[in-house]
This record gives sequence, C-alpha cells and structure tokens, in this order.
Amino acid sequence: MFYHSIIKRVAVAGVAVVGLAAFGVTVARAQSSGNFAAQINQSQCTINTVGGLPNSGSLQGGNGTLLDTYIKTPNSQYTTLLITPSLVTGLFNNTAITQDMPTSANSAAVVVKVTLDGNPVAPATASQPNVIYDQRFQQLSSNVFEKIAQCSITNDCSMDLVESTLGAHSFNFVAPNVGGGTHNLKVEWAFVCTDNSGATTPCTQAYTVNTAGACAGPGTVTVQQVKAFTQSGGVTLAP
Repeated sequence: MFYHSIIKRVAVAGVAVVGLAAFGVTVARAQSSGNFAAQINQSQCTINTVGGLPNSGSLQGGNGTLLDTYIKTPNSQYTTLLITPSLVTGLFNNTAITQDMPTSANSAAVVVKVTLDGNPVAPATASQPNVIYDQRFQQLSSNVFEKIAQCSITNDCSMDLVESTLGAHSFNFVAPNVGGGTHNLKVEWAFVCTDNSGATTPCTQAYTVNTAGACAGPGTVTVQQVKAFTQSGGVTLAP
C-alpha cells in the first residue's frame, strides 16, 4: 500500500522543518524553503500470534533504507541538522534444549545508521557507526534431563522457549556545523543476530528451532534545520 504526503516547511523561532519521510522513499530533494513531497511505502512489522504452529511467533516486516535524500542548507557555520529516525522494531528468539544440548542462547537486534555525505552522524562514529534501537539476548538452560531416567534412555524429552517483541523507538542524531550546500542524508537499518556461541549469524527468515530474527516498520524520519550558537551552549560532543 502506498501513501502520498506533502509537508510544507515552516520556520518558527529560527527552526525549519525540512523533511519527513518513511522507509521505501525514492530520492527526494529539500531546500531551505519550499515544499517537500514523498511517496511512502508503509510496511508493517507483525507477529504471528497463533500458538502451536511451526512458525508461531514468526515476524513479517521490511528492511533496507529508511531515507535517502538531499538537504540544501544555507551558508552558515552555525547550521545544524537534528535528525530523528523513528521505527517500529520486532525481535524473535527461539531457544530449544535437548539432552545433548542442555543450554541454548541467541540474540537479535535492530540497528540504525545515519550518514551525511557518507560520514556517520553523531553520536555515531566511524568505529561505531550503528545505534541500537532494540536488542535482546535469550538463553534457556535446564538440568531436567539429568533427573529423568527415561530421557537418558529414549532422548525424547525437550524444552522450547520462543519469544517475540514489537516496540516503537526514536533517537536524535545531531550533525553540527554542516556548512552551506547540498548534502546527501541517508538513514538505514539492519538486523544483527548471534548464535549459541556468540558468533554473528544471518537472522532467520524460517523461524525454526534455535534461531533468532528481526523485522522493522513502519518508520519515519524528521529533519530539523536549526542554528546552534556558541553563546547558547552550542553542540557538545562528549566522549
């Protein structure tokens, strides 16, 4: 389903709202005055809430680029961009144990990366380009197999824990002193999962035993162009 949205730029007390978009947006342009138009593909992250099925708790949702656009800013050393991506996120964890594997663990996460002209936007850095929007580690352990003699003979006892979560999150990224000109703003998200050993593994799309997965959507990005003067405190980047 596609939605169309046109948002007029409004300047109030030195603040100009220069963009609003959701993931699936085609490249658009925004200048320091005028209108912003976007075509929005509003994908929904959902959970299969029917129990007792092989895919119970499975997630459906999108991934990819949240926003890829161009922002034109005026010539001023005080021009700062306040970028706020908001995103619904979903996490899936399935940890099953058997007599041969009495402990099982995995993790799933949704991370967001914002770049301006290819460079990470604070608080992200080149060494830490992603901000975690949602992450969960899940572990299941039991000594029940040691206590049940029948399991030692037939190995037909098991325990399975499945957990899925949906949540909405937003975070402020700040690009200080961007200078005048046309800048490429890109907001992306990615899914990161680990297995029982803690090693990074592809997030599942099959939602089977001992797997982890994630999903995302819908999402929006707002960009505010502000003036950050040093006499007002400016922008401080703490370690």
